[in-house]
Amino acid sequence: MKISGREALLGIIALSAVLFGLTYWLAGSRIEEQRRIGEEKERLLRQIELHKRILAEQTNWIGRLEELQAQLPVYDGKVSVTAELLKELKRIADKHGLDFVRTQPYREEQVGSLYELGVSCSWEGELEPLVRFLYSLQSQGIRFDVRQLSAQPDPRREGKLKGSMIIECAYRRAETKTE
Repeated sequence: MKISGREALLGIIALSAVLFGLTYWLAGSRIEEQRRIGEEKERLLRQIELHKRILAEQTNWIGRLEELQAQLPVYDGKVSVTAELLKELKRIADKHGLDFVRTQPYREEQVGSLYELGVSCSWEGELEPLVRFLYSLQSQGIRFDVRQLSAQPDPRREGKLKGSMIIECAYRRAETKTE
């Protein structure tokens, strides 16, 4: 039996199609896996570059953190800071003509080497003293942070406002030496 050139060509094309289909069927899952691995590799390389940039900036961040921490007052580790901070807030409010009706301190929380004390204040006053009080707190740097502020007109007194605010006070404690 003799195979003509045309039949040989059709046989080679059919064999190639069968081999290609078989290869695709066997390697199809691996092709998808290789594509997924390539995408994962690209994502990881981007993440590595990001982390390298972050590490390169670490010295700047540490310097900035130390600079900000230097602005905070340092209190003795054995003394209660709550009364001191309440007096300071009351002094600033009185200086600007804002009346604190009630102040309620929260529990002191340690955040790393810093400490925070939240104070809930109910207040009364006019708009101008409130703005001056808030500006005074803002000018203290990172020491005081107003987390929540609510204000509404006092229906009994014209031109007066009343409301509440939560002030977060940040400070450091002196390190105690153990012998």
